[in-house]
Formats: sequence, structure tokens, C-alpha cells
Amino acid sequence: MKLALEVQDVSKVYGDGTKALDRVSLDVKEGEILALLGENGAGKTTLIGTICGMVQPSSGKILVDGVDAWKNYREARSRLALVPQEIALDPFSTVYQTVRFARGYFGKRNNPEFFEKTLKDLSLWDKKDRKVLTLSGGMKRRMSIAKALMNEPKLLFLDEPTAGVDVELRKSMWEMVHELRKNGMTIVLTTHYLEEAERHADRIAFISGGSIKMIEDKEKLMNRFEGMNLEEIFFKLFDESE
Repeated sequence: MKLALEVQDVSKVYGDGTKALDRVSLDVKEGEILALLGENGAGKTTLIGTICGMVQPSSGKILVDGVDAWKNYREARSRLALVPQEIALDPFSTVYQTVRFARGYFGKRNNPEFFEKTLKDLSLWDKKDRKVLTLSGGMKRRMSIAKALMNEPKLLFLDEPTAGVDVELRKSMWEMVHELRKNGMTIVLTTHYLEEAERHADRIAFISGGSIKMIEDKEKLMNRFEGMNLEEIFFKLFDESE
């Protein structure tokens, strides 16, 4: 199977000697949903930042859809998008202006039909003329996703995608995620809602202390720890690693 992402022996050591990533290797298959799970400070954000070109690795290699993320930064960056946990939107722009500006930022041609479809998929079309500052936290979260999708990425990173989103909207967002996957997009997500990872991910990767401790097909993982849910498996693995 073709790989959407290859992380090869990547480390990140800061100037004060802090090792944020320790020889991380990770393959993500094209068209899958991978959940990256770990406690706060485990290295999730640093790893995603390194893949997306915001943090320079100390060593190792990263390939995005076969493109070297550091030797060919622009080409690699054009194939991925990140929805960060922190919402970064212009509060005085309208919903429609936000996606149109994002489209231009990514260097893509204007496409009103694509804007409409994306906003409808995220239940935002009826809010298209509202300023971002008037939206609820959940709507702003969906706006962040709409903004990222303007790049039409092959690889999408979702950092806590359902944080602050109510149950009904969370359901519609996951339906959209699965629709994206069905259309060929590869998705890597982090979440503190472990039941969501258990329900929606194809594979699970556990990170701790800046290194990948385990990566496994979800069904195989659940069978190996028969009778336990993902939250129980998570705490068992991390208790044992301490």
C-alpha cells in the first residue's frame, strides 16, 4: 500500500538539551485514519509541527506523499494541511471571506462551488455572511477545518478536532471526516476523547517521552487486550511505561 507519510528516525533536541522527539519512526498509509495518542507533553504537538514544517528536526527524514518535507518544503506543504488545537481566525472577517482568503493564501484558484460544498458539509453555509467573532466555539472549530480544506490536502492533521463541539455537531464532523477519507484523504488526529479514537481510527499510535511506544491496527489492539476499551488500554500502557 502507498504511504502518505513516512517519518524516519526523527529526533528534535532543543538548545538547552531538552529532547522533544527521540528517533521517531512512523508510517501512515494512504487513505487511513490514524489516531496519535499520548499524555500532555508526550511529543504529539512537536511531532506534528515537525511534519508540517513549523519545527526543524535535529535529525531524521520526513516524506509527505513521497516528497522530502525539508528539501522540498513548498511541494510537501502543498500536500498537507493542519487544523491546530488553537483557533486562529480573523474575528472581523465573515465565514465566506475566511475560506476565500485561505484559498488564495494556499495559491489555489477561486472556486465558489467548492466553498459552498465545504461550508455545507460543515453546517456553516447558512452562517456564510456572519462575522467570525459572532460564532460559537464549536462553529469556530468547524471554520478552522473549512480553512484547512481550502488547500485540498492529501494529508490532513486534526489536533483535538472536536474540542468544544457539542455532541450533535461532533457527530456531523465525524461523518465529514469519514467522507473525506472515503474520497482518498489521509487523516492523522490527536484527541483526548479516547472513545472517539476507538470508534473512528483504523490504527492507533501511542507516543510517550518523545518516542512511539506502539503502533497497531485498532482491531488487533482491541483483540489483544480483550475485554478492555481503548481508555483502559491507554492507561495500562502508560502506567507500565512509568
